[in-house]
Amino acid sequence: MADTEIKKQFIKLRAKGLSFDKIAKELKKSKPTLIDWSRELKEEIANLKALELEALQEEHYLSIKARLQ
Repeated sequence: MADTEIKKQFIKLRAKGLSFDKIAKELKKSKPTLIDWSRELKEEIANLKALELEALQEEHYLSIKARLQ
């Protein structure tokens, strides 16, 4: 897997809240490398986290709306 693809996977896993240790095992990369990537890709991770949170909130809202109807 190319580093670009691994970084994309890292962003997804980090945005989901996985620890560096778990991600290191899954992606077979060292923890210091992942910490460097985290600094480098900080904005991308934050954006994806925000999108996932927004999707969860929308899902929750629709669930409550359906119960009220």
